[in-house]
Amino acid sequence: MERRDFAKLFLGATSVFAVPRPLIALDALSSQPVNDDDELQRLIRHRILKQHAAHAAVAGTLNFSGRRIFTVRVPGAKDTYQLGGDTIFEIASLTKIFTALLLAVEVVHKRVKLDDPLQDYVPAGVKAPTFEGQQITLADLATHAASLPLRPNNLAASAPDAPNKYAGYSFEQLYGGLPSYHLKASPGTQFSYSNLAFGLLGQGLALKEGRSFATILRERVTGPLGLSDTTLEDDPKKSARRAQGHDFYLSPIGPTSDGVLSPAGGLRSTARDLLTLLDLFINGRGPKDLVAASRLMLSIDRPGGSEITRMALGWRRTTTNGETYYWSNGSSDGSRTFMGFNPARRAGVVALADTASGEGLDDIGHHFLNPEQTVSTKIVPVPDFITLPEEVLLRGVGRYGHGTDDIVEISRGYTGLIVSAEYGEFVIRPQSSTIYASKMVPGLTIEFEEGDTSPARSFILRQGGKAYSYKRLP
Repeated sequence: MERRDFAKLFLGATSVFAVPRPLIALDALSSQPVNDDDELQRLIRHRILKQHAAHAAVAGTLNFSGRRIFTVRVPGAKDTYQLGGDTIFEIASLTKIFTALLLAVEVVHKRVKLDDPLQDYVPAGVKAPTFEGQQITLADLATHAASLPLRPNNLAASAPDAPNKYAGYSFEQLYGGLPSYHLKASPGTQFSYSNLAFGLLGQGLALKEGRSFATILRERVTGPLGLSDTTLEDDPKKSARRAQGHDFYLSPIGPTSDGVLSPAGGLRSTARDLLTLLDLFINGRGPKDLVAASRLMLSIDRPGGSEITRMALGWRRTTTNGETYYWSNGSSDGSRTFMGFNPARRAGVVALADTASGEGLDDIGHHFLNPEQTVSTKIVPVPDFITLPEEVLLRGVGRYGHGTDDIVEISRGYTGLIVSAEYGEFVIRPQSSTIYASKMVPGLTIEFEEGDTSPARSFILRQGGKAYSYKRLP
């Protein structure tokens, strides 16, 4: 039977659900290099106005000619917030870059070491998990190499598509659940994207100081860099600049809270602030200790989840087509974000959208940093979804296999069914009693066999003109 790598179906899926990977689109492509900012603006306008990926977006570039900010908003949009370089977005997992920078500056000042064990950064009496006696280190946490899961296993809202699922997650839950994790690999050897790991990293650094994560981040990173709009809290005085978030289906959604996992995804920021952060990494503009910390971050080399991507501290490092660049992305309940830089070109880009999606502007950002990376310009119709009785919806729940090494698990989510494989997960919703589609992965459908309410015995996955048969496993 043909070997099928299911993960390739959703390389662009959001980091809330899946391992973020460099996206190389397989449908209609734009192969034109982003040689100037006008081309970047054209691609973003097409993504928002034609492909309807969001209601609005702000992008910023930093290169030899200076900084530029671009905005685009759907005509007639009801949102009235100010759109520009100072618009405040939930930047989600871009927060991890700030947390990793805080770790690096602590190392520069010799307050901590990268190989310090996590065990030294948890409350007294709490036992951190190990693998055959090998301990998780701070470097493992900051490179997604700790072999910890994406999310904590004791979340009250366990469905991955549940809104605001991290809100209220407490220190008691974070550390109370820690001893229960069983590591599947030796720390430092495998890439396993984890919000939990960065939550433990940021809170561990704060615990060592006896102060809050927000305080030490502001004192040692955002404050010295002058990033006044990069905060963990929503300031009521800045509400007119606060982007209104939208969910996957373009409906307004409230602010996201990350509880004690805020070091993994809780920051709010602006395109201007993020360009200042990129300036630190590209041109070394900033306080000396942060410059040294930024260089330390880029010196680390760990597994990155693909043949072309490795992990630095916080950053992913992609090398392809003769180019090496660094990037990160993120998705909250109501936003999709991307930033990255190419050191050789001394160029950086920030792309912020006001809607959660499986792709956002990521591929456009990759293309800006490496013109050989392609951009999807195909316009895919938005699926029409229906509501099914719960007993009909649940017949698809189960484990399925396409051969022995391609296993898929389908579970009940908050808004639909969750399709999970080795590298991540995405949501599907019904178009009929047997056919399901995904807003996160355009063009993909899953068709279960006809039946009543008994468990489906198989399904056919279709995408890109190809079909793959999966059979239910015991």
